[in-house]
This record gives sequence, C-alpha cells and structure tokens, in this order.
Amino acid sequence: MGILNFIKKITGMVGMTENVKDKQVDNEKDKKDKKIAFSDVRNVPPLGALHFGASKNPPTNIKGFSDIENWIENKKKETELQEKKVFVLIQERIKNFSKGLEEKIKILNSVNLESRKAEEKIKSVVEEGKKKYIEFIEILIKRLNNLQEDQLEKVLEEINNNFLEFNKHSHMSYEKATIFIGKEMNDIKEELVIFSRDLLKISENNKEIINYSKWISLIKLKLKQLDEIEMDIDKINALMLQLDKKTTNKLEENKMLLKEIEIAKKSPDYLEHLDKKEKIKLAREDLEKDFMSLKQLIDFKSLANFYHMFENKMQILNSYKDNFQEEFQKDGGKDILNLLNEAKLNNSEISNKISQLNRKKEELEEMEMGKNKDKTQEIESKIININLEIANLKNSKAKEEKKSEKLNINKEEIVKEIKEEFVKMGMELD
Repeated sequence: MGILNFIKKITGMVGMTENVKDKQVDNEKDKKDKKIAFSDVRNVPPLGALHFGASKNPPTNIKGFSDIENWIENKKKETELQEKKVFVLIQERIKNFSKGLEEKIKILNSVNLESRKAEEKIKSVVEEGKKKYIEFIEILIKRLNNLQEDQLEKVLEEINNNFLEFNKHSHMSYEKATIFIGKEMNDIKEELVIFSRDLLKISENNKEIINYSKWISLIKLKLKQLDEIEMDIDKINALMLQLDKKTTNKLEENKMLLKEIEIAKKSPDYLEHLDKKEKIKLAREDLEKDFMSLKQLIDFKSLANFYHMFENKMQILNSYKDNFQEEFQKDGGKDILNLLNEAKLNNSEISNKISQLNRKKEELEEMEMGKNKDKTQEIESKIININLEIANLKNSKAKEEKKSEKLNINKEEIVKEIKEEFVKMGMELD
C-alpha cells in the first residue's frame, strides 16, 4: 500500500467524519494547539538538483559504473540526513500526541458512571469498554514512542501497522464505552484524527525523500546483483583456465605416449611379438579348418537315427551339430567320440582327426601362453583413458561457457536497467 493511501486509511480507522469542523469552539482551539508547526516540514532542504519526473535541469553525467558506488553512497548519506530530520519531526509530533492523549485519558478515567440511571449490567459493560480502550491507547502510545529510526517509508509503515493493530483490538471497546461516554471518547478520537492528518502532511511533503530513498535502495540492489554476477563470472573464468590447463597437460601426455608406442614398435621384443602373433593367427585358422573337416566326416543323420529314442543322447548330438567347435573345445571331443563308438559309426580317420585336433589345440594354447606381452596395448589403453578425460574436460568447459554466457546476458540486462533508472532521474551514465 502507498504511503498516501495507508495514512488516509489511518484517518478512516479512527473514525474521522465529514462533520469534524462542526465540533465545539473549544475543540477547534485544542486542535490548533496540538497541530505543532508542521509547516516546518516544508522547510526541510531539497535533495540537491535531483527532481522526480521530467527534470528541467541539464542532465547530470556520471563517469561510468566505476563512479556509481561512491556517488550512490554519498547520495544515500544525504538522503539519510534528510530522513533523520523528518524522523525528529515525527518523534516530536508523537511526543506531543502522547502528551495530549495522556491528558485526555486522565479526563476519561475521571468519568464516574455511578450517577447514571441505568442497569448495573450496562454500566459494567461501559466501564469495561472504557478500561480496555484506555489499555489499547496506552499500548499504542508505548509502541509509537519506541519507534526505531529507519527509512522514512518504513517508519510511516510501522506507524500504520500500529494503528491497524490498535483499530483491530480497540473497536469493540470503543463501541461499548460510547454507550454512555460521548465527549471524552470523542476528544480522544479527535486527537487521533489530528495526528493522522499531520502524518499525511509529512508523507505528502516528503514524497521526494521517500521516492529518492527507494530509488537509491533499488540502485544499490542492482549494483549488488551486478557484483555477484561479476564474481560468478570471475569464478567461471578461473575454472575454465584450470580446465584448459588440464586439457593441455593431457594432450601433452598423449603425445608422449604416442612417441613411446613408436619406440616400442621398433624394439626386438615387439617384432618377436608380431611374429608369434602371426603364427598364432595361422595356427588358429588351421585349427578351424580341421574342425570343419572333422564335422564333415561325422554322419550326424545316421547318429540321429540311432539315438532318436534317447533324449539325453540326442541333446548332446544336436549341440555338436549346431555348435561343433564350441562343444569340442569344452570336452576335447569325448562326448561325440562316445556317441560314435556306441553307434559303431567311428572309424580310424575320425579318431585320428580328433587326436590331431586335440594336439593342435594344445600347441595353440602353449603358443598363446608363450606369447610376449604387447607393451603397446597397455600404452594404447592409457591413451584411450586420457582421450576420455580430455572429452570430459571439454564438456565441462562447454557447460561453464554456457553459464558464463547466461551471466553476461543477465549482467547486460542489469546494466541497461541501471542506466534506464538514471535516465528517469534526469541523469546519464557515460
């Protein structure tokens, strides 16, 4: 709620009516006495050359963002000085307001209801309302006198909140007390009305201070956001430099490993390794040919006719038929040899081929066991891992670059907003 609106609401809450001017002459005189010289508020010095809205003065130029913080701090101090002067006026008004209320509370306390011709029950209700209303008035006075110095807008809002609280709790007590007590209660109400009007004057006469203070707070907030963004950008830039350094180191490490491979490939051990590797490859190919040759020698159809009544035998037979080399590697051909012997379908050629295959299989295993260790494989494995690390480092940098890009966009937007705010106030940033 705006300052003007909430001060007006205070006036409404305390029950200000249109016929206040028709009160007794004594009340009018009393009002004049209580309206301390609030024309003094108008004498608070203006805020330098700054004007709100369209400025008739030539624009003030500030040399870039490097000057803003010092300039804002100076203006903040100036504004705080102006707000302090207004706060002193508010305190003085509260002091007079409190004094006036305390005098009227004494008068209200002296009201005797005993002489009233009414039921005791009603008189008790009125007495209770009077006491409670006085309690709420005293709480209001205490809170107003305990106000802490702050931005003018916040001070006025705090006063508003105190009146809201007072109105909320005192309304029923006021209604009860005014059943029999009129003038004394109305005098207190009028004191509240006068105080509210004076606060309205303070608010209206110091709009420039209030708005300027808000504007300074906004600029300070924007500058803080700007500082935070710049700090984040600096952190990201530092992190990207680290990522670049790590990537460079990994690339250098890769170069060294590639040189090691070149050297290793020229060594006698590596040449011997290649020779054995080639021999193993030829032996494996030869073995595979022998497997195919043996499979062709076996009459799987006749074996199936012989064992078709025996499920377990057929299972072994079908396994050999579908995956001959794999099954042979498992048992060295024992199962298929047993099936052939039982069915009397074995012959010397098959037996010799099985023996030959097992012998070649053992020779191949010995060759593989005696094979030299390929040092280049170990180095190549390291290179693969390093390349993965490099890819991860590059991905990390790409993510940081996106973050930096977003932050720079935000930074530009805030800079633009700050410049626009200064233009609104009739100033320009170089």
